[in-house]
Amino acid sequence: MPLFKLKEKIFMKKISIYPIIFGLILVFLTNSCESYLGGDTNIDPTRPQKVTLAALLPAAIEATSNNHYSAGFEVSQITQQTSSVFASGADVHANETRLDGTWTGVYLRAMSNINVMIQQAQSENAPYYVGIGKILMAINLGLATDIWEDIPYTDAFQGSENLYPRFDSQESIYNAIQRLLDEGITALNQPTSAFTPAADDLIYAGNRSRWIKAANAYKARYLLHTARRTPANLNQILSLVANSFINNSEDFQLVYNDKNRNPWHIRPVLTNNTGNFTISFARQLVDMMNGTLYAYFDPRLPIIASRGNNANFTGKINGTNQGGTAAFAATNYYCTPTAPVIMLGFSELKLIEAEVRFLLNGGSPTTVGSTIEAYTAYLAGIRANMEKLSVPATERDAYLANPAVAVGASALRLTDIMKEKYITLVLHPETWVDMRRYNYNTAIYRDLRLPENQNPELRGNWIRRAAYPISETTRNQAEVSKVVRGLTNPMWWNQ
Repeated sequence: MPLFKLKEKIFMKKISIYPIIFGLILVFLTNSCESYLGGDTNIDPTRPQKVTLAALLPAAIEATSNNHYSAGFEVSQITQQTSSVFASGADVHANETRLDGTWTGVYLRAMSNINVMIQQAQSENAPYYVGIGKILMAINLGLATDIWEDIPYTDAFQGSENLYPRFDSQESIYNAIQRLLDEGITALNQPTSAFTPAADDLIYAGNRSRWIKAANAYKARYLLHTARRTPANLNQILSLVANSFINNSEDFQLVYNDKNRNPWHIRPVLTNNTGNFTISFARQLVDMMNGTLYAYFDPRLPIIASRGNNANFTGKINGTNQGGTAAFAATNYYCTPTAPVIMLGFSELKLIEAEVRFLLNGGSPTTVGSTIEAYTAYLAGIRANMEKLSVPATERDAYLANPAVAVGASALRLTDIMKEKYITLVLHPETWVDMRRYNYNTAIYRDLRLPENQNPELRGNWIRRAAYPISETTRNQAEVSKVVRGLTNPMWWNQ
């Protein structure tokens, strides 16, 4: 086993869900023995026969957070925020860009247990756990469908009763996401329950109003994904944003600690430090921030990346092992042991608002000028992200006052908004959705270039999806064959 894999396994064992994992194993073994021997032969009357809701919830949250990291690790190489140190499937858009670990994380570690939690909460009349469970289910479904498009859901989680689940269309998955989020909000608005999350809720400590705000934020995000098909939803997005987060303190994120360490700290930081190199920051991101593509230096760059003893920040060229001083380090914001994994934050919401207001005003990738409201939201999104990263106030204010940033409503362009969102969502898989929504348009993403040594089978076209994991294509081949598409085929929401 490679050292970095060994390190990852060692550190991940420290996640404080031993009781949860043990409980799940115990339930499985107990049920298996009962089926084999019959009756209640192995039932210990002093030991609970099922995992509690308070044990299932933190495991579901941790798995959901880790799925964002797992997807972000691969996807950030496609979006050219990071670059593989060596030739890599994701980096050069190879046919083996499958994100197998994310598939396993979504289906085995997250949604299967979330499904159990929802069913158990319904039987125990615990609507708050039902509500949170449905929101988490929607989030994981959204993460998966935006990577592979058609995915199993309706026939999933049936165990031996259905070993070959059919794949639901992305359109039906998006309908299910909105329905789950609505049902989650309804459940959280039920009268006070005897079973109320508290410390087991690792995100909001049982604060129902914040979960409802998070559900509204996700509804807004997913409606934006489908704006090409249903532009009438743009006004609804603004209403949802208005009923969501009001500042950074309400961000939907999992904060780690010295015992349960942030996965970006475990890999790539610790693995790179031991010589098992993985990824570095890429030219596209670094040149956006170091003064190369824009005539100003972004003060967030030294917070996001380290340059060691080098004089300047440079990014590695995707598809090669060339260049690059900007590296991952344990002192960088997203990579400290206790850093949060931000799944959806206030700064993203403000930039969503800015984009939606720009579009509602008739804006396009090539138009100039928008409303005061769009411009105000754009500046608010930048400010929120800088405050999240603790950029010194003088540097923050200087950046916001720079004429190239403070362009005014009459000169605001879509590229200004999306450039800031690209930086705000560094290492986040949502960036890939944005870039595909706008077809990798260089009028929006300045100087964006295909990676060197790109997969020749793509004939110079950008990758738009991952291939289905090998495990799925071998175990459920008949169903996979019905939905498999080329890596350059656009998603349903972008057709």
